[in-house]
Amino acid sequence: MRSYSPLIYSILFISIISLFQSPLKAQKFGFGVDFFGYADNREFKTPYTIPKTFFGTTISPKFYFQIEKDHRIYGGVHINQEFGLNSENRTRVNPIAYYNYNNTNIDFAIGFIPRDLTLKDIPKMVLADTLMYDRPNLEGMYFQYKNSNFKQVVYIDWISKQGRRNREQFITGIRGRYNLGKFFIKNDGLLYHNALSSNDSLDEHIQDNGILMGNVGLDLSNSTVLDSLLIQTGAAIGFDRIRNVSGMKVASGFISTIYVGYKRFFLENSLYLGKPMNLPNGDPFYHRASYDRIDLGWIPFKTKRLEGKFIASFHFSKGHVDNQQAFLLRYNFAKEILD
Repeated sequence: MRSYSPLIYSILFISIISLFQSPLKAQKFGFGVDFFGYADNREFKTPYTIPKTFFGTTISPKFYFQIEKDHRIYGGVHINQEFGLNSENRTRVNPIAYYNYNNTNIDFAIGFIPRDLTLKDIPKMVLADTLMYDRPNLEGMYFQYKNSNFKQVVYIDWISKQGRRNREQFITGIRGRYNLGKFFIKNDGLLYHNALSSNDSLDEHIQDNGILMGNVGLDLSNSTVLDSLLIQTGAAIGFDRIRNVSGMKVASGFISTIYVGYKRFFLENSLYLGKPMNLPNGDPFYHRASYDRIDLGWIPFKTKRLEGKFIASFHFSKGHVDNQQAFLLRYNFAKEILD
């Protein structure tokens, strides 16, 4: 488990000093609390997957100072605990500390940035959804450009710093969307670089791994009696190489997604047909030639700040049918207290 205590104390100290100076230095000061509760039971028997129950909570108090127009400094902490505390399941504490520049077109941040603010809707083929529980921050940089019809994101997430017992590891990714009336085009991509440790005595090899996805789709949400109806289809290309061991291995396949929402209910179907992909950071179900996932959801309550939803998921692959049940609750409160 990482130890962030010195950094957290530094953040709190700087924040207290800044608070006393805020009438002179800052234009605005605010605070917020994000609460995330989850119960995710995974009954998996398919190879490459791990049957496990994620059951716990994360509370994330944070504050910000607007130092100049469009410029803010954020500080806070994620405190996570899965239920059933024991010696193998200790409380995880992660800092929130980042600079953010945000205007009509540009959103840029550097630091420990909450994942829910940046990459929460990323396809599971690119990044597995378990990161919501295990790694609440993007640790690096995030850049987004958008206008009324176009959005493109570039980010880098530093996973591990090089050491005697640890490899240097990072991922860098892109995602974007272009809207043209009811039609849209989406792109997603990720490169994972698994480099070497500083221990020359170990027999290690650099791994380069990545995926590119492209989709075209149709948003018919305003053309039917349904609240939401989205249809998209496209292709995915994955590659993997271990230097000096194997050449570049390329896998590709067809992907499609259908999302239907009506009142407090929704259904989503995701289909992949192609070659098995080796995706260290993606959902392990895509490590097979064909895979279909059906999500049935119910949102019992939803307000401006609160959302709770039940999801029953069914995973279909050759010779296997796996199931998953989840309840996710998120409450987000923010208030400006100085202007």
